[in-house]
Amino acid sequence: MGSHQRIEFETRDLEPEAPGIASRAIDVNDVRWAVVEYEPGVLREEWCLEGHCGYVLEGEVTYEFENGDDPLRIGAGQGLMLPDGAGHRGRAGERGAKLFIIDRAG
Repeated sequence: MGSHQRIEFETRDLEPEAPGIASRAIDVNDVRWAVVEYEPGVLREEWCLEGHCGYVLEGEVTYEFENGDDPLRIGAGQGLMLPDGAGHRGRAGERGAKLFIIDRAG
């Protein structure tokens, strides 16, 4: 068993991920935890095949799916689960979005 930890995202630099999207990421027991910030209206250009679990802290994000499934809109106070292998990309709402995401092994 590991020791108790406090995870301090605010001590991490905000690093660009894609145009209009940046994150503060920390490796926690070989899993990436991140606070991800989207500027208003930004659409992630590439499709992501990696699974994610998370929670919308502020604003809203709408995920569209490469296979044509109906878009999934998630707002502040709601969680999300996107499975591995399902191509998806997010678009922030008109006020942007801030998400807490747990997504991959380090």
